Amino acid sequence: MNVQEKVVMAILSGEIMLKSERTRPRFEKRLIENVLDAIRRHKIPCKTPYLDATRLIIRCKNDNDYSKLMDILSRVFGIYRVATAYLIRFNNLSDLSSKVEEIAKNWVKGKKFAIRAKRSGVEPFTSIDIARETGASLYKYSRGVDLDNPEVEVYVEVRGRRALIYRDTVDGPGGLPTGVEGKALVLFSGGFDSPVAAWFTAKRGVRVDFLHFVLASPLSIIDAYRVAQKLTSKWLYGYRPRLYVIDFRPISNLVNALVKNSYRQVVLRIAMLESSSILAEKLGYDAIVTGESIGQVSSQTLPNIKAIVHTSNIHVPILRPLIGLDKEEIINISREISLYEVSSKTKEYCRIGTNYVTTRADISIASSEYKKIKPAIPKVIEDYIEITL
Repeated sequence: MNVQEKVVMAILSGEIMLKSERTRPRFEKRLIENVLDAIRRHKIPCKTPYLDATRLIIRCKNDNDYSKLMDILSRVFGIYRVATAYLIRFNNLSDLSSKVEEIAKNWVKGKKFAIRAKRSGVEPFTSIDIARETGASLYKYSRGVDLDNPEVEVYVEVRGRRALIYRDTVDGPGGLPTGVEGKALVLFSGGFDSPVAAWFTAKRGVRVDFLHFVLASPLSIIDAYRVAQKLTSKWLYGYRPRLYVIDFRPISNLVNALVKNSYRQVVLRIAMLESSSILAEKLGYDAIVTGESIGQVSSQTLPNIKAIVHTSNIHVPILRPLIGLDKEEIINISREISLYEVSSKTKEYCRIGTNYVTTRADISIASSEYKKIKPAIPKVIEDYIEITL
């Protein structure tokens, strides 16, 4: 093995490492499948990834592809950190120190540095020995050692007679590999909330597909599709997400015509959740996901959420990953995951309920108002459209 053999090294999420011996291989297998899908989707020629303990190792065929690969792996759920590293073999501590010097001397040149050493296995030296020896070999090139605030950190990870040498790391999203925790249907408008809710759900290992209700104009499909496609291409690997579309205009028209003004938003929300539940059961989804946050809008006050749940006939769990976040936090996360720009272009095509809107819905009133439009729901949800992203 050449001392200059370059690889991309991904550190697995700590949660994967804590799984039992029976469960962990399934998570690792799923992670590798998702990584392979990400590599193929972005057309980067690489050799087959493999696991070395808690590190995923990938070799690129072209030197200029390493930075691209690092960027892609930093967007795969289940990966904690990513770095370009050098994978070496060595005979003894002196040999290791010499090879670290060859690799890292230009990294520390004229700078203060620190060695971060780890060792696993049974060896005649400790992590402290590694740090001392390799640090001494690099010292002459540097401005000195600074363990608390170094300009450069050199990582040396030893496993048996192999070692990974690297410096700068890029944070990954962590979480669990998408696909290990079933699948969920996300109520998806394409605004700020629903894509962030979908992202958080996928981070917990859930495959997410999207359900969009057309409430006023079919142009809303374009916005929802654009955001769902961006989320898919950027973050959702290992499968091909689907966007389901239901023309809900007959229901929203009935709500406007038959339901008292102050209860229109609540009743529309009940209709959407119940329709989602029916479709989720029909298509085999394990849960429904919403972008609700307590108190953000009138239909999301806690009394109204309670009334909606009591009135709806729902048989799958409703997940609300944003329930404790405020709008500014959600928008900041949207920026961090590169969805802000596309989500900000999503228009609001429908407003139901003007003037006074109840924020403390009475369950009996909500139920009686919902009964006015409930018979129309089965026909509407029969005619859904399915789009593969």
